[in-house]
This record gives sequence, structure tokens and C-alpha cells, in this order.
Amino acid sequence: MPEMNPVARFFVNTFTSRVNRRRYRWLAAHLRWPSTATCLEIGCGNGDLAARIVEGMVLSRYVATDLDPRQVEAARKHLARRYPGGLPASLEVREADMLQLPFPDSSFDAVLAYTVLHHASPTHRDFTKVPTALAEVDRVLRPRGSAVYEEFLHKESIRNWFQERGYALVAAIGHWNRETVILAKPDRSVASGPKKSSG
Repeated sequence: MPEMNPVARFFVNTFTSRVNRRRYRWLAAHLRWPSTATCLEIGCGNGDLAARIVEGMVLSRYVATDLDPRQVEAARKHLARRYPGGLPASLEVREADMLQLPFPDSSFDAVLAYTVLHHASPTHRDFTKVPTALAEVDRVLRPRGSAVYEEFLHKESIRNWFQERGYALVAAIGHWNRETVILAKPDRSVASGPKKSSG
């Protein structure tokens, strides 16, 4: 998976506040989780969305990640300015590759991936590595957890991948050339449990 180029990094770190306000408002209206919830963000940008969610929603752990160490450092600097006394206890920023997430199975109640899944492959329009990233999202997400993504590429293929694995559509919205989607992971232990006797 390639790192961001300097131009993309500049735009992510400079012009995300307005779009993250929109994203946060939509998430707050559609995403429900318990106060003990844990959340993973893949491709955290400058950490602005992470801060909004940690400040506005009650949860026990929010892990904001990025593959690019320079981007992780940019997020840490941005958040240090926002929180001069230290990060909130629930917020963690670290490196992670979406193709091989360094977390155990069923670690999170929600996984967020905003305009990052198309970065899984060497070139943006190449879908070949995206299923690997989606499988990692599925692996670390708890049953009944929420997979949240926004994309402008591979939209139909990504949605089909989740639906083929039994994910239920919770909410979706389109804007310009992209869509934001919340899907609920099935509880496969219930689905594959023993059948009740009919007699």
C-alpha cells in the first residue's frame, strides 16, 4: 500500500475541518454504540475527525491510525495543539497498515475508513488489494459492530463485498461523486448456532 504523496498530505492536513464537521454530524445522527465502545479509524488524516468523535460521543477507546509515519506525526502535532495538556485518555494515535491490522480479532465496535480504502492497491483504480483491506475490517470488527466508510472509487464493489458477507445497510448518503455508508456486521455465531427442534 503506497504512502500519500506530499500534495495529498497537504490537502488532508489543511482542508479537512469543514468536511469533518459534516461527517461528524452525520455519524452522530446515525451511529449508535454503547458507552464502552471501542472504535478504529483507518487513515486518520490530521486527527480532526478523531477529536470530534472523542469529544462528542461517549466511548472507551478510539484508535486513530495511518500507514504513513509522516502522517501519524502530523496527526500527533495537530492533536497536541488541540490538547496542550495531553491527549484524552481514550484517544490513541499509531501507525497501522490496513492490509495487516495489528489488532486481535473482534477488537472494535466500529471501524471507520474515510476515503482511504482505494489506497489499499498500488494505484487508486486497482481493486485487487481492496478486498484484503475489507477482510481486515471484518476481522477486527465485533459481531453487530459498525463498518463505516466513505469512497469515491470502487463504491459498488465495496458495498457488494460487505453485502455478500451478510452485512446489513444501516444508513447511506451520497454527495458529489462519493458515498458514505454504515453497515452492521452480522452475528455469525447466532446465524450458525444449533437449530431448534420442531418437535
